Amino acid sequence: MKNRIKRAISLILCAAMLVSVGAVGATAATETKTDCGGKCDRSPVIILPGINHSPTYLYNEDNTPYLDADGNQVGGTLLILELSKLWGTIPGVVLSLLATILLQHDIGLEQAAYKAASAAFWVQECNNDGNHVNNLQTQRWNHPISEMTEDDKDWLYTMIPLQAIEKEYGGDHIYLFTFNLVGDPMKSADELDEYIEMVKKQTGHDKVTLLPVSLGGTILTSYLDKYGHDKLDEIVTAVACLDGTDIVADMMDRKWNLADEYFYHEFIPPILGDDVALGYLINCILHILPRSGVDAILTGAISAILDTMMINCPQIWAMIPSYRYDALAERYLNNDPAKKVLKEKTDRFQQARLNLKKNILDAVADGVTVNFVAGSNLSFGEQDYTFFGIVESAHKYNTDGIINLTSTTLGATGAPAGKTLADIDYEKNTYCKNANHKHISPDNKVDVSTAILPENTWIFLDQHHEVGNNDVVLNLIGHILMDRVSSVNDDPATYPQFNGSCNTKYIRRWRIPDAKKLLEKDAKGEITLSAEDKKELTEAIAQGEAVLNATVVDQNAVKAAEDRLNAILAKHGLYSYPEEPSDTDIFFENALESASKGLVDWLGGGSLVDWILSPVRKLIGGIFA
Repeated sequence: MKNRIKRAISLILCAAMLVSVGAVGATAATETKTDCGGKCDRSPVIILPGINHSPTYLYNEDNTPYLDADGNQVGGTLLILELSKLWGTIPGVVLSLLATILLQHDIGLEQAAYKAASAAFWVQECNNDGNHVNNLQTQRWNHPISEMTEDDKDWLYTMIPLQAIEKEYGGDHIYLFTFNLVGDPMKSADELDEYIEMVKKQTGHDKVTLLPVSLGGTILTSYLDKYGHDKLDEIVTAVACLDGTDIVADMMDRKWNLADEYFYHEFIPPILGDDVALGYLINCILHILPRSGVDAILTGAISAILDTMMINCPQIWAMIPSYRYDALAERYLNNDPAKKVLKEKTDRFQQARLNLKKNILDAVADGVTVNFVAGSNLSFGEQDYTFFGIVESAHKYNTDGIINLTSTTLGATGAPAGKTLADIDYEKNTYCKNANHKHISPDNKVDVSTAILPENTWIFLDQHHEVGNNDVVLNLIGHILMDRVSSVNDDPATYPQFNGSCNTKYIRRWRIPDAKKLLEKDAKGEITLSAEDKKELTEAIAQGEAVLNATVVDQNAVKAAEDRLNAILAKHGLYSYPEEPSDTDIFFENALESASKGLVDWLGGGSLVDWILSPVRKLIGGIFA
């Protein structure tokens, strides 16, 4: 039963991770040339984006758009949900749920949940050969981002904040290569090679720079092994998935932390963010079901997602660490003749991944510049995406909350949560022992000497995977691209190998733009600002821009700049301070938290209904004994 529970939770979490956002419209290829004609020293950058950055649409067999009941085209950037088939499964789920509550053991819930989840996630179903069953087409921009529509560019900036890099590097030298989440990374490598040829033709340059972000690391891995590095000038990775993540491996392996205290009390509330009280209420409601019923729902739903899109998807297999591939392939692929073609695809990528270090070193030897940028020192699920804290590996590795440090750096050593390097057994690289520059973090939690390129590996301590929220990370990447820094030894004071963590998103996306709008309205005569307020707005903007342009993290400076902008914007109605929770809200949250904890202490994973019915059963049993 424990294994079945673990099978279930895996895909509910995956579903939470893969909530889709709106996609963008199609564009046609253009044949444009850059102003430089390929003569400048800036090779065009091709971004290989992350898991949420490739809009994909569903089409009918005749290639006409598939529309939902409201007339909207079905598509998304993560999980693509089309729920028309789901509604017919709801009565079965409700009946099974009621019967399970009444009889206090699973009455068809697992099967009902499986049918419901399969009906919800049918769009991205993959077959035994590793191909998506339906006609899915991924949006491709066959032109630089300078030629994107404003809506497309706004979407891109929301996902990958490139404003500063585009402004200085040039939007006509930056491209976005997209790929299907339920595709084959080796096939995506073929498409990337064609895309590179197109970029070379449009720009006049004979080589390109690749910037893989997160999941884009799997496409880099495939490309280098299949096509080599002859067309590459530079590689800069940003929290790239270069050797998988144990999150996905645990999902596939059904390995979870399902202890009663964690699952019934600690797990759900943080996922709901500000609605913590609702999380505790859900915890209490779960005790209406017997544990077998909860297990059945999770097992059925997650098994459906595994069967629908995960087990048969080569791109998902590419997210499994190389050191866990053989065991999982033995479990799912090796003994199933129907999956022979799929196994060939996953084996091919596994070989590409095993060759990656050599392929990187060969590229460097031939003059390709390579740099790695990574976050560290977090457990899986820490900070954002807290639902990943349920995987069994949550506290075993040093990660950025999503991907293992050893994956994003190709080999750096990191101490897991709550430990330092002194607590773990590993052999330092000889280079680190003998060189003047020691690649060990000030907090003694990360040793970069064991990475493939210690001199070109940059670590942001305590930084979550969402590095787009930290402008210092973006500045480093931009300055590497513009050749202002080539290694961690060039200018350690300005570009330290070990940097920090901060969140500048609010300043960049909202506070400074709103402050500038106020000044613009005043200049147009639409409003009248006092001289004092104009001065304050100007200085607050300058202070905010200073932290956005920083190369060394200073969280105190970020907070001071944001607080100053908040104050002047609040004065003019463009910012509202968060409301303090009322006494009533605090009372209910505390009461529900106590109830949640009390039920766990009392019942563990058991059912309140079962406890109530137990004496009735005994009485009836005594009467008829």
